[in-house]
Amino acid sequence: MVFNCVVFQCSNRQSTSDKENRCSFFRFPKDVRKRKAWVIAVNRADWAPNEYSRICSAHFVDGWHSDDPSDINYRPTLFSYKEKDPSVSELDRNVRLASRNLLQTVKEQKLKVQETETACLTSSVMMHSSYATAGQDVEMEELQEPPVYNQLDKSLSDTSMLLTSSVDPLLKENMLLRKENEELRAALQHHKWTIKKIADNDQKTRFYTGLPKFVVFMWLFNYLKPKAERMQYWTGSETYQKQDRQRASTNCIDLIDQFFAVLMRLRLGLFVRDIAERFKISESTFSKYFSSWLLLLYEELKVINPFPSREIVDRTMPDAFKTRYPKTRVIIDCTEIFLQRSASLVNQSLTYSNYKNHNTVKFLIGITPSGVISFVSEGWGGRVSDRQITLESGILDLLDENDSVMADKGFTIKDLLEKKNCTLNMPPFKGISAQFTTEQVFETQEIAKLRIHVERSIGRVKNFHIFDGVMPLSIAPQSTQIFKVCCWLTNFDEPLVK
Repeated sequence: MVFNCVVFQCSNRQSTSDKENRCSFFRFPKDVRKRKAWVIAVNRADWAPNEYSRICSAHFVDGWHSDDPSDINYRPTLFSYKEKDPSVSELDRNVRLASRNLLQTVKEQKLKVQETETACLTSSVMMHSSYATAGQDVEMEELQEPPVYNQLDKSLSDTSMLLTSSVDPLLKENMLLRKENEELRAALQHHKWTIKKIADNDQKTRFYTGLPKFVVFMWLFNYLKPKAERMQYWTGSETYQKQDRQRASTNCIDLIDQFFAVLMRLRLGLFVRDIAERFKISESTFSKYFSSWLLLLYEELKVINPFPSREIVDRTMPDAFKTRYPKTRVIIDCTEIFLQRSASLVNQSLTYSNYKNHNTVKFLIGITPSGVISFVSEGWGGRVSDRQITLESGILDLLDENDSVMADKGFTIKDLLEKKNCTLNMPPFKGISAQFTTEQVFETQEIAKLRIHVERSIGRVKNFHIFDGVMPLSIAPQSTQIFKVCCWLTNFDEPLVK
């Protein structure tokens, strides 16, 4: 079989019967990067190599190809039809090599001059001690002469100027562009937001993330990091149908910066474009980060925020509850978030709240007597009543016998709790009486003074400004996850009741 070199105007050929051919022939490599480099070097239009394509060794500097991308033999470089003008990089290398050689030569000459001068000075001192008067004038003239190495420095300076003036103008332009590129990179890095913005600063950590201290932020990130490193980024409804992992692009930000950006979105309620500009990423990339991290936070924080047992509630119960309501297991209340009105009349009807006169998403929140959020329901349309959301949310199934629930007057759930042998503590109704009795007034004050803690807990959650204004329909499917994550993040703060 006969193989011809695929290079243009190359007449080398290989034959299995010709044993005197001293030229080697190489197949195109299987490595994609190296193969592409060879194809580009051959520079043939509308051509692709096959299993019979060969390149002879005459096109490699050392007659053999290398696997090191930095080696000159990594790709064929010798072509008879191309001009032999050196490239800018070769000129740059030649200039650096000449400079190094010149400096080395000058250093060696300096060393020799210093040795010679030292010997001369030693001899001069000896002669001065013997012939102090006779040789004084001659010695002064010698000391006033300029040293030899000053002449060498001047020669070196003249040579460097000559070398610089002979540099190719393209090389100078290349050096200027490199310097400008480095300055732009440094400026971009300076204005890019990273975790350094809040590092070791508890006030900034609370403002930007809602977490009380930076050490709490780092603890939570280190807790999530093993899962985040294996996280499959959300890219749409078909994410789970893909077998291969969809990872972030090569120019993505670090995991800790992704986490920081997501918490900023929750805490400050910033627009996606604003955060993308701060962290120098695209809007679609941040949307992918936000959805993925929100799911991770939802699943992981749910594990470390279970409904506490009776024993834990008793152990952390404040004294104010122990004296009057020692059996209190949970304090419940509802809160609503404004929602953008849907074009569907059915959805408008399901989400319209007569209490808020707006379309809303409604949540049931339960806290322990110490003020820790222990239960958060799924999001319901604003039309649902307090009784229905309590019945459907599943909180009744978490109660034990003889537990007590504290609630407001709107929760008409006394009959539901009696089925579980539980009691309801709520302010009394006036009924047909003209006014409350003295006992009822004091009871209302006591319950209101203790039940206010659930309002304070809800207030902490509403400090996450993603709930400010009206929630757009684009993130309405994530409203339950967003609200629950914000509730669980408030549990990292200091206790409401000491």
